[in-house]
Amino acid sequence: MSNLLKGIKNASYLAGGNLIVQIITFIGFIYIARILGPDNYGIYVTVGAFVGIFDILLLGGINKAVLREGSKNISSMHIYLEKTIGLRNLLILAAIITCIGCSFFMPYKLQTRLYIILYSAELAYAGIKGFFGIIYQAIEKMQYISILDIVNKALFVSLSIAFLYHGFGLLTLFLLALFSHFSTLIINYSLSRRFIRFNLFSKIQFDKNLLKPALIFSLMVFVGFLITRVDLLMISFLGTAKDVGVYGVANKIAQQGVMLRNVTVTAFFPIFVKKFHKGTIKVERLVKPSLFFLGGIFILSLTASFFVEHIITFLFGMDYKNSGEILRVLIFYLAFTWATLPFTTAAQATHNENYMLVALLIMAGLNIPLNYILFIKYGLIGIAYSTLLVNSVGGFLMCSIIYRVMKLKGHLA
Repeated sequence: MSNLLKGIKNASYLAGGNLIVQIITFIGFIYIARILGPDNYGIYVTVGAFVGIFDILLLGGINKAVLREGSKNISSMHIYLEKTIGLRNLLILAAIITCIGCSFFMPYKLQTRLYIILYSAELAYAGIKGFFGIIYQAIEKMQYISILDIVNKALFVSLSIAFLYHGFGLLTLFLLALFSHFSTLIINYSLSRRFIRFNLFSKIQFDKNLLKPALIFSLMVFVGFLITRVDLLMISFLGTAKDVGVYGVANKIAQQGVMLRNVTVTAFFPIFVKKFHKGTIKVERLVKPSLFFLGGIFILSLTASFFVEHIITFLFGMDYKNSGEILRVLIFYLAFTWATLPFTTAAQATHNENYMLVALLIMAGLNIPLNYILFIKYGLIGIAYSTLLVNSVGGFLMCSIIYRVMKLKGHLA
């Protein structure tokens, strides 16, 4: 029970912080989308989506691998951190250079390419922030993650509203985002070292025991990108900047449900690691919450579907009317995403994440062609149909595979 209470406490810190962050973000999101309009907001989303592709080069799965090992013995956490810092710094540099180079081969206007070059610095923030975050997760001080996220978003949103109000545009938004990110990164660095001392400029090391699971975790992130975030990128190729803006609003709102799911995973992951490290657990401990999430989120999505169109037009204006129609369909995929939470967390806690790749690869293999086919046939809402179909099939497949593997390996009783 104490582990459950710890998990609930950690989740409450993250959920509470995430709620405040999302409120701040949503206020800024509404204002930015309204002021920019669908066309410029589409460019804004396109730049973020394109730069986001290169997250895969950061090998973010190192964070999960280090957290899993460090959670077993906090006193040795600094060893695992310093084994990966040098490699992480090298990967950040490689990701930025690759992002800039690839931008010249994209069918974007010169202005969009220039924004991509500038915003590629975001990759440095993405790589280092996750490194600090695992320290707070390992010592189960989740409140620091929430506080720093709140500071970051509050700084960006307040400055963005102020500058947009005075007539500034897209370039200013990207500069403000980078300013906010790196300001909080400095605070993050100072704070994290109070708990675990480490050298941020350690030499490059290659530890197979960390790199192998890191590669798998990173591949999972990339495949996850092909399942979700690639939608906006494909729209930027198949449609117009306005299409990206319209779908981007619906997608941004639906993603809030995914973020809350990920917060829950972050809170409970160290507890899952410790629990499975001690022995097996009953199958019901995974199945019951999975069915609860499936039914509960589906009912919430069904209720919300009756109101979202009116809410979207009220908040964003008639230019985004189609966003409401898309969101009515899109939100239902959250039920299937949440239903997999207990199984995917258990799989990662027991070194069985490679089996998750089977389901993820099938989902990615379905998503890209379905996006193209359904976009051509139904337009923007076809992307939402694709997302719903892929996640419903993939969610069932994911839980089935993990259940079978963990049962055979003796992790489930």
